Amino acid sequence: MSGASQPQTQTTTQVLSPEQRQLMNLAMPGVTEFAAKVPERYQGSTIAGFDPSQVAGQEGALQSAGTQKELATGGAGTTLDWLNPNALDITKQPGLQGNIEAATRPITQALTEQALPAIRDSAERSGNFGSSRQGIAEGLASGRASQAIGDATSGLVSKAYQTNVDAQLKALGLLPSTINTQTTGDLTTSNVGDVRQAMSQAQLGEQVGNFNYDQLAPFLQSKEIMSLLSGMPGGSTQTVASGPQKNPLTGALGGAAAGASLGSMFGPVGTASGAGIGALLPFLG
Repeated sequence: MSGASQPQTQTTTQVLSPEQRQLMNLAMPGVTEFAAKVPERYQGSTIAGFDPSQVAGQEGALQSAGTQKELATGGAGTTLDWLNPNALDITKQPGLQGNIEAATRPITQALTEQALPAIRDSAERSGNFGSSRQGIAEGLASGRASQAIGDATSGLVSKAYQTNVDAQLKALGLLPSTINTQTTGDLTTSNVGDVRQAMSQAQLGEQVGNFNYDQLAPFLQSKEIMSLLSGMPGGSTQTVASGPQKNPLTGALGGAAAGASLGSMFGPVGTASGAGIGALLPFLG
């Protein structure tokens, strides 16, 4: 009759050195605390709001937008006026006629008050008053005066027209910068706000980072401590193996057979003695 045998098992155990055990004891509280609760989330917004200077700059820019629109509309109107063919009609320019009269008045006065009286006086003294010579002289004087008036008028009209055109074109050329200058102060104010907001965002980011670090610090410390264990000398690995358990009766029978075989060398008495000793061997272990 044979007894039931159990399967063979093998157990490997990591045995820590005293130094490793000391580090493990230091690390485990932090790991346990981290595993026991979920880290908190930072309470509050992590985005810095608008700085007061940014708000002021934005409000100022909105107010300046109305002025910019008026300037742009006026500039567009001026452009359309100068693209109109009527802009070339000098007779429609206000004040031009007065300027012409002022420029030609001295010529007319010199003719009527100086040149013609002198010609008539000379003709009267020479006895040629009313003659064709007097008429020719007066005609020449009047012609020169008319030519001078025409030259003065033409030059004045051309100069006035060119001056007006240049002024309008310069105004149109400066219009974009004129429009942009309306928001220069607002942009400066807003830029200051941008710098301040960036600083506030950086400070808020630092605050959030510190909060998160405080939440994870015990675990991070324990993690670093535990990472040192694998690199420390000492400790050992212990393996324990256990084979199947033999039935004592089976062992006794086998031992008796072996003993009897050995004792048969000494005759019948040796066979019996050898079998008895062999049967006891399994129980002596």
